[in-house]
Amino acid sequence: MQQDYLVFPSMIGAVSGLAWPYDNATDVRGFSAPIPIEITARKCHNLSICVWYVSPLQSLGDAEGTQFALFGEWNKWTAVSQQRFTSIDIDTTNNRAVITLEGVADEVVSVVVFHSVLLSVTVNCRIAADNSPARVTVTTSTVTCS
Repeated sequence: MQQDYLVFPSMIGAVSGLAWPYDNATDVRGFSAPIPIEITARKCHNLSICVWYVSPLQSLGDAEGTQFALFGEWNKWTAVSQQRFTSIDIDTTNNRAVITLEGVADEVVSVVVFHSVLLSVTVNCRIAADNSPARVTVTTSTVTCS
């Protein structure tokens, strides 16, 4: 790449939300019609790999406006897949969301969730010995795994 580029959600069929580079889940930026991702030739060139992820922000329905976004598995090319993350249930009445993830018995999965109060949170989820799914629970003040 020899020049810088601006990428807007409409250019890639995405919705507004957050964007971050593959190598730093704490480098979170807004991503919307007025706020594009800036891809620089200094960082993204013929000798580098540049991957950006985007995720929509979801509301927990509380008066303070707490939001979250599932960033997915850290250090995976496909950070969020239907095989791993089988559901996201948002309960705005109780101001929480439950993200269900599948895996193999005793596997530990590092999941990154952006939380508008806590920022980027990584939780390590262990899949049960009987292969039952793990659940990441996001509330207005916590991100936990069970």
